Amino acid sequence: MNWYVLYVKSKQEFKVQDYLNKLDLELEAFCPYRIELKQWSDRKKKIAVPLISSIVLIKTKEINRDKVFSVPGTIRYLFWLGKPAIVKEFEVEQLLSISHNENIISHEVEEIKLGKHIDLTRFGFSNRTGVIQRVSNNVFWVVLESLGYTLKLTLKKQ
Repeated sequence: MNWYVLYVKSKQEFKVQDYLNKLDLELEAFCPYRIELKQWSDRKKKIAVPLISSIVLIKTKEINRDKVFSVPGTIRYLFWLGKPAIVKEFEVEQLLSISHNENIISHEVEEIKLGKHIDLTRFGFSNRTGVIQRVSNNVFWVVLESLGYTLKLTLKKQ
């Protein structure tokens, strides 16, 4: 089973993820997210925001890929060189770690740029490596090759 990148309608990422995970379609859906503090005039609230907008990752067998289109809000798969783009398992694990890491204050998604491989354990991740574009004080950029994005991560100073 491979992880595929599914485009969904804007603001529908979590709905599609939940709907797909509830159905018996022999697949797993995951939308990487971050927790963001939103402030209104009368209150503050922590909300989940997709890390990469309009993207849901789908883990399934090749023959089951088309079953997701029965769910409202799905658009199409991401293709690379004429084939469905496949995300590596360790990159999905990194996205999962980012989604659950409370030390990360903010993230930004940028286009992929060349970088070098680096061990992320010194930044609070356990057994994680990534391609780093740049490191500056408490900010670093992790390249996720199969997605074609760079994540800009800001860590709390300790």
